[in-house]
Amino acid sequence: MKRDNAFAALRMLKKRKTPPSEAKRSPHKTALKSVEVVESTAAVEAEVLEVEAAKDKEQEKEQEKDKNKTRISVAAKDGLALAALRPGARIVFQGAVLLCPLQGAVAVGGAPLAADGRFARAARTPLRFFPVFSPKSNSFLAIEALHSGSPCASIDRGVDEEEDDQDSSAEHIMDSIKYLYSRLGKNSGKSDSSTVLVALLSIHHSSGLDVLEKKFPVYKELFKLVPLSELNRDDTFHVDGFHPVMEPNHPHPTLEIPESWSSIGKEAVQSSSKPVVCIVGSKGLGKSTLSRFMVNQLLSKYPKVAFLDCDLGQPELTVSGQVSLHVLDSPLLGPAFTNMKPPFHSCYLGATSPKNDPDCYSASISQLWNIYQTQVPSNIPLVINTDGWVKGMGFDLLIHSLKEIRPTHLIQLNLNPSSALAASKNIRDDLSLLLNSPENSTTQQQPIVKVHLAAGYDETTTMKPSKFNASDLRNLTMISYFAQLKANPSEPIWIKHVNQVLPKLWNFGVPVASKIPFGVAWRDVRVRFLNVEVPASQTLVALNGSLVGLVADSLKYTATSADPSTDGDYKDLNIIPSDLQIPPQTQNCIGLGIVRGIDPVSKTFYIVTPLSESDLSRVNLIVRGAGVEYPVAMLMDGFENVRTNVPYITYTAAEGVGGMAKKVRTNLQRRKHV
Repeated sequence: MKRDNAFAALRMLKKRKTPPSEAKRSPHKTALKSVEVVESTAAVEAEVLEVEAAKDKEQEKEQEKDKNKTRISVAAKDGLALAALRPGARIVFQGAVLLCPLQGAVAVGGAPLAADGRFARAARTPLRFFPVFSPKSNSFLAIEALHSGSPCASIDRGVDEEEDDQDSSAEHIMDSIKYLYSRLGKNSGKSDSSTVLVALLSIHHSSGLDVLEKKFPVYKELFKLVPLSELNRDDTFHVDGFHPVMEPNHPHPTLEIPESWSSIGKEAVQSSSKPVVCIVGSKGLGKSTLSRFMVNQLLSKYPKVAFLDCDLGQPELTVSGQVSLHVLDSPLLGPAFTNMKPPFHSCYLGATSPKNDPDCYSASISQLWNIYQTQVPSNIPLVINTDGWVKGMGFDLLIHSLKEIRPTHLIQLNLNPSSALAASKNIRDDLSLLLNSPENSTTQQQPIVKVHLAAGYDETTTMKPSKFNASDLRNLTMISYFAQLKANPSEPIWIKHVNQVLPKLWNFGVPVASKIPFGVAWRDVRVRFLNVEVPASQTLVALNGSLVGLVADSLKYTATSADPSTDGDYKDLNIIPSDLQIPPQTQNCIGLGIVRGIDPVSKTFYIVTPLSESDLSRVNLIVRGAGVEYPVAMLMDGFENVRTNVPYITYTAAEGVGGMAKKVRTNLQRRKHV
C-alpha cells in the first residue's frame, strides 16, 4: 500500500499562500510551526499504521479460518463421505455419524482412533466404523486430524480376487471409497502420507434417534443443527444426520480438552505400572467428561479398561440409582445416554444420592473394588468416577473410599481461585496430606497417592452447553435405556457393503405401554423396599406401575411371608423386611424394569425390561427404591391427545397421607436471607 511521506507537510507549507496574520512572523517562528505540523502528521501516520496492523491481524485470523476449510477436502455419494484432512484440521459437528479412519489417525473427544491396517491386506474385508454422537445436550465434538509419524495403509490398491464376496451383486464399501478417493481434488493432499483420510457414514435413521426428537418435544433439535446463517449450510458432506458447524463464532460450545487433562492422561498412559485413576470434584466441573477422556486415553494402550462408576445421580454407563463396575473394550464417543452398557457387577441403591443410606453406599463401593481386585484380570487399568457430593458427610464418604482404594493418579478438579464459584466448588487442598499422613499408614507399606490438580468447567467464563438440567439428562438416560435394542449401542460396527442393513440401536417409536412384558411368577422372586417400610397389604399397590431393580441375590435365608391367616391377594408374596440388610457382596443388579401390571389371580408380575430372557432368568429379587422414578413422558407416550383413561396418570391433586412421595427441599432460604 502506497503511503505519503511525513515530509509532505513541508511541501504543502511551501505551496500554500502565507496568510496576512503570518506575514510578519520571524523565520524562527515559521520553522517551529513547520516542525509542529510535521510531528502532528507523523502522529496521524502512526495511528494509521496501528489501525492497519490491527486489520492485518484480523485478516490473518480470517485467513487461518479459511485455511482450515481448505485443509479439508470432501467427496460424497449416497450417504457416504470421504474426507481428507491435513494435520491439525478439524470438523466440529452436531448429530450422529459412523466414522472409520482409513489413513492416519483422528482424535474425537480425546479418543485417538487410528486406521485399521487389515483392509490393506485384503481389500474385501469389512471396515470398522465407530458410532460418534454429538448432541446439543453436551458440548459439540470435533474430529481432529492428528500428526502421524508413519503413514497407515493406502486405500489405492487392487482387489484380491480370491477374497471377493460371494454376493458379487452387492457393491463393496471399498469400491465406493476408492471411487470417492478418485474424486478428491489435486489440492486435497490425498497422496501425501501425512494427510488423514476418514470415511463418514450416516447412522441417523438406522439408529432410531430421529424418532426421539419427534416423540419427546423437550428434546427437539437434540441432534439437528439449526443454521444461524447461510454460512452453516452443508453443501459438502451430504451425510444425513451429520451437521458440520461452519460458522466461525457459533454460540454452542465445542469440547476443548484442557492442557492439564492432556498432560495427566499422557502420564497415566506412560506409567510403568497399571494405573488406577480416580476423578474427584464438585458437581458441574466435568467429572464425567474427564472420565470418558481418561478411558479413551488408556484404551489407546490397553485392550481393555475397567470403569468404576460411583455417581448415583448421573452415572455414565447405567441408569441412575446404582453403582457399577464395567470392563470396556471400545471408546466412549458420546454422552451418557448413548453409552448404556451391561455392567460387570452392579449394586442397586434406588436413590440419586447416598445420603439416605451412606453405609450401604460405602459398602457397595468397597465390594466393587474387591471384585475388581479379585475377578478382573490384573493387567486391566481402572478409572473411577466419584459422586459430586464433596461437602460434609459426602467428603467423609469420599475420603473413606480413597483411603481404601489408594489410586495411583488422583485427579482433583478445581476452579481458578479468582472465580466467583471457587469457594463453593473447590475441594479442600489438603487431600494429599489426608491420604498420605502417618496415622493412615499400617504395618504394610502403602503406595503414595499422588494428587493432580486439573482445570474444571467454570460456568462463569464458559458458555453453557445447553438448556437441559440434571433432571432432563436423567430422564433422557432412562428413556434411552428402555428404548435400546442393542445391549452396547456404542460398540464399533463392521461394515462390508454400502447398502448393508445397519443394526437398529434404539426404538423410540414403541411406547412402554405397548411393549410386550415378561411374566414373572410370584413364587420365583422376592420383594424388598429400600429405606421405607410398606405394609404388606399395600405391597401390590406400591409395586404396580413402578420402577424396580432386577437383582440376582445369592443370600441364603428364609423370606418372610405375609400372615397366612389373612385373605388378601398379597399372602403368597415373598417379602423381605426393610430392616433386614442385604450385604452388597450377595447382590448383583442385572438391570431395571417397570412393573406394567400385576395379576393377583395367576400371581404374576408383568415386567417391561430391555433385558433378554436369559438375563431375566437370573433375577430372583425385585427391589423398589423411592428415590428413582421414570419420567412422566414415558407414561404419556402414546396418549398425548388423551385426557382420560391414561394408565397410572391422574390429573387431580393427591390427597391423604401417603398420597405423594415426601421430597426434601434443600433450596429454600430463611426469611432473613431472602
